[in-house]
Amino acid sequence: MTYGVTGLRGLNYDICAYDGSRLKFRGPKCDLSSPYVAFLGTTETFGKFVAQPFPTLLTKHLPAAPVNLGMINCGVDAYLNDPAVLDVARHADLRVVQVIGALNLSNHYFKVHPRRNDRFVCARTALKRLFPEVDFTEFHFTKAMLAALSHRSDERYKMVCDELQKIWLARMTVLMKLLGEKTVLLWFAGNIPPIDAIADLGDPMLIDADMIERMRALSSAYVEIVPDPLAIERDREDMLRTLVSQSAAKQLMGPCAHVQAAQALQETCIHLIR
Repeated sequence: MTYGVTGLRGLNYDICAYDGSRLKFRGPKCDLSSPYVAFLGTTETFGKFVAQPFPTLLTKHLPAAPVNLGMINCGVDAYLNDPAVLDVARHADLRVVQVIGALNLSNHYFKVHPRRNDRFVCARTALKRLFPEVDFTEFHFTKAMLAALSHRSDERYKMVCDELQKIWLARMTVLMKLLGEKTVLLWFAGNIPPIDAIADLGDPMLIDADMIERMRALSSAYVEIVPDPLAIERDREDMLRTLVSQSAAKQLMGPCAHVQAAQALQETCIHLIR
């Protein structure tokens, strides 16, 4: 199998929606009356700044059309709060679920936007009491808020992270059971799942190896994709020609990484579709 690598310029995400859903996805919109594979996930599945993300690259190599249901910076809540999209995913011939970070979830300590889960809505009483010195009105995004808390107190920050990990496990369990059989769990990141995700702080944020093992038991297959260093470096150089922020270029998976993801997923997907 051969995949071509496409550059970053002139992208058109062709944003679309599916009947009954308020969520927006990368197009083109697919015909759901024909066989299809549903891809659920976050920024990497959506393919931010990538002309051909891995679901698109798989188009010519799978016996069913890819339906990209990835959303930039989303959390598990976005899917669980949208019955229409869950219905689309459930009726797919196969589902590929990218491991999503645990930071963008409403919980005991704070509330996020129900669709745009990276948006910090408000701190709950428990968080205000835990961090009385923090003015939470200054924050608009969950990652910035958590980064600020991590600098205040390791012990108190860990309490918030423990809550997020517990909530993630509960809601991911619900999601995987709702999706049913023939569901692939996908890890697509710059490193393998860490032993201690709280100390690691890498993406997907707060997800550790033990959490992955628990989710693997609910999936039909597990595919772990960590692009090789040469692919990451090539992508970074390519993105820096387009992106102003070096930090953004370091965090995003580029076209070479997506090629490797598609290659790694192809055999598993074909086997499960049959």
